[in-house]
Amino acid sequence: MTDKADFTASRLNRRSVLGLLGAAPAAAALAGTFGNSTPAKAATTGQLNIYSWPDYFSADTLAAYAKKTGVTPVITTYDSNETLFAKLNSPAGAGFDIVIPSSSWIAQLAGKGLLAELDHSRLNLASLDQDLLDRDYDPGNKYSIPKDWGLLGVVYDPEAVGGEIKTWEDFFKAGELPNVSGKVRLSDSGWETIGPALWLEGKNWNTATSDEIKAAAERVKAFAKHVKSFSSLDPNTVANGSIVLAETNQGTARAAIGLNPKLKWAVPGPFSELWVDNYAIAKNAANVDQAYDFLSFVLQPDIQLLETKYIGFPAAVAGLREKVGVDTPNADLIFGGKDLDFKKLTSFVVNPDTIDAYLQAQNEIQAAAG
Repeated sequence: MTDKADFTASRLNRRSVLGLLGAAPAAAALAGTFGNSTPAKAATTGQLNIYSWPDYFSADTLAAYAKKTGVTPVITTYDSNETLFAKLNSPAGAGFDIVIPSSSWIAQLAGKGLLAELDHSRLNLASLDQDLLDRDYDPGNKYSIPKDWGLLGVVYDPEAVGGEIKTWEDFFKAGELPNVSGKVRLSDSGWETIGPALWLEGKNWNTATSDEIKAAAERVKAFAKHVKSFSSLDPNTVANGSIVLAETNQGTARAAIGLNPKLKWAVPGPFSELWVDNYAIAKNAANVDQAYDFLSFVLQPDIQLLETKYIGFPAAVAGLREKVGVDTPNADLIFGGKDLDFKKLTSFVVNPDTIDAYLQAQNEIQAAAG
C-alpha cells in the first residue's frame, strides 16, 4: 500500500533502495534503515502470520475469519516496500505466511526467491476483475493476486486551468498559466513525476534507458519552477485553492471533491499509472494451507465489499462497482471514474538498472523547484 493518502509506499529512500538492489553496499543500507526490526516468531500449525501495511484489514473481517476458523491472524506491519523486501530477505522474515507487496516490487521479491508460486486451483481467480490480472508486473499472476488498487491522476480546478485536463500535455501547459503557477503539486516519486514526460514521448517507463529517463526529466525540471509542493496532498489545500492542479490518487481526489464539488478528476493520456497492492505467500511460509484458506475467505464478494468500504480503495472482485450503494457520494471516483480505460494504464516495476536514474532525477527536480 502506498500511503493511501498519497503514494508514500512507492517513495523510495535513495540510499536504502539502491542498497537493497545491489547498487550500493547492502549491509550499510540494512543497518541504517532496518537495524531495529523485531524478528517474527516462527509460525506453527493453526496459526497465520501476515506481514502487511498498517490498518489494512477491517476488524470485522478479521473477527469473522476468527469466528469461522478459530484462527486469529497475527498481523505485523511495515511502512514501505523496501522494509518488506529487507525483512523477507533476512532470517527475521522466516515467520511470515502472507505478505502484501505493491506491484512495483513483485518482480524483485520473486527474483530473490522470496515469494512462493501460487496454486491457482486453490483460489477463485474467476471472481476477480480480469482487468487486474495478468498485468506486466506479474504475468500470469504467478506470484501474486490483487488486493486493491489505485491510480495516478490529476485533481484540478477547471476555472483556474481554463478547461479540461485530458492529457499530460494539458497538465504541463495548465501548470504554466499565471494563475496556476505556484499552486501545483507533483509527486515526490521519481517515476511518477517523470513518467508523464516519458509517455508523451511514446516511451515505456519500465523499458526506458537511464539516458531516456534523464532526458525526459529535463522537461520536468524546467516545469519545476511552477511547483509549490512535492509532499503528501492534503485534500483541504485543493478544496481551498492553495493548490489548483495536483498529481494524486483517486482517493485523495474524491476527498477534495467532497469538500469542493467544482473540482474535477482526470486520468490523463496517453498513459497513466495503475498501482496494485497484492496478496502473496512467502516462500518459506509455515502455514500454507491456512494462508490459502484466508485468501479464499477474503476473496468472497461480501468481504471484498466490506474491505473496500473500510480502506477507501477498490478491492479486486469483479462487479464491485454495482455493489457500492447509490447513496455513496462520488462512488464512481472510487473506481477512477466512469470512463477509465485499463488498456491505458501501466504499472511501474522497480528495475535495478534504471531506478537510480529516477531517484537522482527526482532530487534534481525538487532542487530546481527551490
